[in-house]
Order: sequence, then structure tokens, then C-alpha cells
Amino acid sequence: MENQDKKKGIIIEAALKRFAHYGLSKTTMTEIAKDVSFSKALLYYYFPDKLSLYVCTIEHLMQIISRDLVKSIDKTSTSTEGIFKLLQKRQYFIQKYYTLMEATQVIANELPDDLYEKFSKARAFETIIIGSLFNRGIASGELAMEDVKLTTEIFLDALSGIHFNIMSKDKNIFPGKEQFKQIFLKEKVFAEVFLQGLKPKSL
Repeated sequence: MENQDKKKGIIIEAALKRFAHYGLSKTTMTEIAKDVSFSKALLYYYFPDKLSLYVCTIEHLMQIISRDLVKSIDKTSTSTEGIFKLLQKRQYFIQKYYTLMEATQVIANELPDDLYEKFSKARAFETIIIGSLFNRGIASGELAMEDVKLTTEIFLDALSGIHFNIMSKDKNIFPGKEQFKQIFLKEKVFAEVFLQGLKPKSL
């Protein structure tokens, strides 16, 4: 079982590199098999088709991002610094894996239901991270709020609104790289204003 898990991991790592560079449509199972020196038959033993491999690759990437986020935020000294680090990391990973993530929108109707579940878990994880940062800010006296859960939901909804507003103006399904830069800039400005409003009121 350990050897099988190792082989599966090797395949997913190779697929991540391929999908990130060429995208889903321009990557073949033959190329991935060649990259890891495995037979196509072995590849299909672990993954019945390219789409199932893609789903596993997305899940693997989300695990990488989650670990990196936690590690980076743990190093920040304030809640505000942690929020901006989170936004910065989101932008970094979006830019780095843009080609891979783009396919989730292009073939959205064909994606398995479990992929949507994984994206929902990613959103839930982000909610927990931001909520923990707000709680850290309250404990240190940096921030003040009555309802952390509601404030977290409002913050994330507003970030989603920035994304949607830019997309609706340009009538695109998925943002281009320049649009992501616009989104990130507006996210930073919004976060500055939002966090300023959460600072304790001086008596």
C-alpha cells in the first residue's frame, strides 16, 4: 500500500507541473506517463481518466496552499499583517497556477461534484483562518468587534464582490492576469479600510 501511495504521489506531482504549465486541455496522459517513466496502463490503474487525475491534482494543490498559508500567517506578529499576508499569498498562488486553475471555469459543467466539494472546503478553511486572525486581533487589543463570525463572512463576501464586479464589467468567465492584478489591488485597499474600521474606538 505504501508503494502504491508513493507512485500515486509521483504521478500527481508530475501532473501538477504539466497542468500548471500547459493547462488541462493541452496535457495528455501519455506525456505525464513519460515524465515519470511509467506505462500508460499504470497511470490508468490509478486514475481512470485525465479528469480524475486533474481533480486529485487540484486537491493536492489546495493542501500545499493550506500548509503554506498557515506557516506564513503563523510568522506574522499582528492580525492586520496576517490578513495582508493571506491576500498576498492568494495572489501569488493564483498567478503561479493560473493556467491550471483556469480550466476549472472553462469546463465547469463537466467537473465532478467532488471538486466543488473541495472548493467549498477551501472556502471553509479560509473562513477559519480569517476568523482566527480576527480573534488574535481582539485578544491583543488591536481589533474590536462584537460578532467575529459575522464580520468574517462580511469580509469574505466583500472580497468575492470585488472579484465578481471586475468580471461582470469585462464579461469574462475567468479573470486574465491583468484583471487579477486589479482584483488584488482593490482587495488590499478594501482590507485597509475594513481593518481601520475594526480598530478600537479611543475614549
